[in-house]
Amino acid sequence: MTRGSARRLALTLLLVVGAPAASVVGWAAHLRLPPGALDPYALTSLQVLDRRGRVLREVLSREDGRARWVPLAQISPHLVQATLAGEDQRFYRHAGVDWLALGRSLLLNVRAGRLASGASTLTMQLVRLTDEPLPRRSLKRKLRQLVLAQRLERSLSKPEILWQYLNRAPYGNGTFGVEAAARRYFDKPASQVSLAEAALLAALPRSPAGYDPFRQGLPRLVRRQRYLLGVMRAQGRITAEQQRLALAEPLQLDRARRPFSAPHFVERVLRLPDAAEGTQTLRTTLDLELQRFAEVAVARTVDRLRGRGVTNAAVLVVDNLNGEVLAHVGSADFHNVEDGGQNDGTLALRQPGSALKPFTYALALEQRLTPATLLEDLPVHFATDEGDYAPRNYDDTFHGPVRLRVALASSYNVPAVRLAERVGVHRLLERLRAAGFRSLTRPARYYGLGLTLGNGEVTLQELVAAYAALARGGRTVGLRLVSASRSPGGAWRTSGPTPSRQLFDRRVAYLVSHILADAHARLPAFGRETPLALPFAVAVKTGTSKDFRDNWTVGYTGRVTVGVWVGNFDGTSMQTVSGITGAGPLFAEVMTAAMRELERPETFPAPDGLRHAQVCPLSGALAGPECAGSIEEHFVAGTEPTSRCTMHQRVRLDRRNGLRAGPACPPAQVEERPMLVFPPAYRAWASARGLPVPPELFSPDCPAPAGAATVRIRFPVEGDRYFLDPDLDRRYQSLPLEATVDGAAREVTWLVDGRPVARAPFPFSARWRLESGRHRVQAQLPDGRKSAPVTVSVD
Repeated sequence: MTRGSARRLALTLLLVVGAPAASVVGWAAHLRLPPGALDPYALTSLQVLDRRGRVLREVLSREDGRARWVPLAQISPHLVQATLAGEDQRFYRHAGVDWLALGRSLLLNVRAGRLASGASTLTMQLVRLTDEPLPRRSLKRKLRQLVLAQRLERSLSKPEILWQYLNRAPYGNGTFGVEAAARRYFDKPASQVSLAEAALLAALPRSPAGYDPFRQGLPRLVRRQRYLLGVMRAQGRITAEQQRLALAEPLQLDRARRPFSAPHFVERVLRLPDAAEGTQTLRTTLDLELQRFAEVAVARTVDRLRGRGVTNAAVLVVDNLNGEVLAHVGSADFHNVEDGGQNDGTLALRQPGSALKPFTYALALEQRLTPATLLEDLPVHFATDEGDYAPRNYDDTFHGPVRLRVALASSYNVPAVRLAERVGVHRLLERLRAAGFRSLTRPARYYGLGLTLGNGEVTLQELVAAYAALARGGRTVGLRLVSASRSPGGAWRTSGPTPSRQLFDRRVAYLVSHILADAHARLPAFGRETPLALPFAVAVKTGTSKDFRDNWTVGYTGRVTVGVWVGNFDGTSMQTVSGITGAGPLFAEVMTAAMRELERPETFPAPDGLRHAQVCPLSGALAGPECAGSIEEHFVAGTEPTSRCTMHQRVRLDRRNGLRAGPACPPAQVEERPMLVFPPAYRAWASARGLPVPPELFSPDCPAPAGAATVRIRFPVEGDRYFLDPDLDRRYQSLPLEATVDGAAREVTWLVDGRPVARAPFPFSARWRLESGRHRVQAQLPDGRKSAPVTVSVD
């Protein structure tokens, strides 16, 4: 061959062989793992723990996968050795590619005529776990792994590569890494697995689905485990005795389901900023034992009331000291789709009924009313945009003069509405919003006086937080769900306190708490034997919304606040299930459980600035000599009563006719009897109830002392507006007329536009048939004296 021919042949070979080789070298030079591929915590799943570290749920880090990164020092040496024996026996003797094993594999593949063996080292497998997806057994993928594995060995140490692999490898059943696998299959950390368990775990990455011990793969997995134990013995990684004991060890797989506790609570936690990507662990405030008790109690309550149209209930328990949520039950059964079990009853907007009343009373106490202040529980009418509003009590009875303490404890509606008018709906709404009721978004005019009776929609969480403020001496507290979080690096960060503000004066908050804990003041409405009678001091309030759609019981001790809602998510009515019969028993169960390990004081601690006085149970004034008894009442300093009771008096009567005796009656004809002397506003009520009140008239033989009687109109009210119903016969559309007379009078004449329309003896009430137009109403006594006029309009 001539020299020229040789040159041409060399050039041809260079073009044929060298160009592709150069292309491959250039391609390999630019190979890189994807950015962040070796991030050690990219696969970390989020564990949500209760306050004692028990797992509530593990949130998957990838689709159907859990991973828990641990240092190499926290992985059992048996597990490390079993992995090396099964996956890469020459791990410490190659630089990323085991060329000897690769050559052996190439011969096997040529003989088989297919890719039967891959000879992948742990480093190559790590590349496969972190690299961009390519066809599993393509030549390009294998070349890429060869190049990147050698490059990886130059940037990471052997222990780092081993650490990365053991924390990334797939072990089946949604687990990635040895820590997650050890906990899934044996319910123990990777540091504590035995030799037999380690060999079994080391076998799984070879075929996670084929070796699945929970399906059909257990026999194959056990064979692979025994094979690995033999390899480990042959390689000198274990002794013959260790092998014998491992082969004899019975395998006890943990078949428990993944934890799925407190589902509504965890769902809410996962929406918090604390659960942001990268967080490894969230330690929540939940007490899992109390949570499980509450869940059972809720389910039992719904089963008991299902026959009365109840399908759901919710419970929330909060630590008053810091607002930490201790139990959160959103429904009776999270998995019950038919009854809306995945709805969270603690967040559902519902009408709270009387559960809002304590905040109206707190405002009234701030305005220098006292627990002994006498409130009118009498028929009353209010003019509203929707027409006449006449509130009624739950028992459909009016109770006359009622001390503020009894009115709140017994949950009477009429005094609460009167107080709402007195303190102002706008002021009440502002204070409720300051207490955290952000759901009350409408203007005060929309709710009207019915706001105090719970006609606005709120959530159980808002209600519990507001009651917890009362328990804290009037200081608000935000609800806390997370106490600490841990980053993938292992550093814990404690959650800070929530902002707070003083909602009510501490003394006012104490008085409200003292009233709500007063079982005696609750007697008139609820009786003695109720679910609310607990063996420790509990301030508690019930609520029932219109048509029995919702009922509530919310209460607190010095340490915890418990709120309960019972009802139906679709808003259907229950069958006369009230707060005392529906939510009350559930409240008692959960409150008792929450206080089981806590101190149970008999009273609420009183703040400074309070005074005590003995008052008459009927009038609320200082007890006088004619009062049958007295009770001790609490007052903010400076608001104590200074006058004595005038309702209990000895009344002079004429023995001859039983009428009142004037000062001119001979002593022999006078008899003094202890009687109730009510203010004029209550006389009609007292007479209708048959109470022992003095007669209105004086004896003709013993005339009244000099002085004229006066009269005032109780109803209607100045400026009232009424509407005639065109579909109703006008004969049946009338207006009640009510007057109060101070002094003696036989009757009252009712005048409309100066014309007499009715004559009414005691109790001076009548009705006037409505007529269109603007009218002037007055009441006139027999001596011609008239009340101040009241102007009303009828459309």
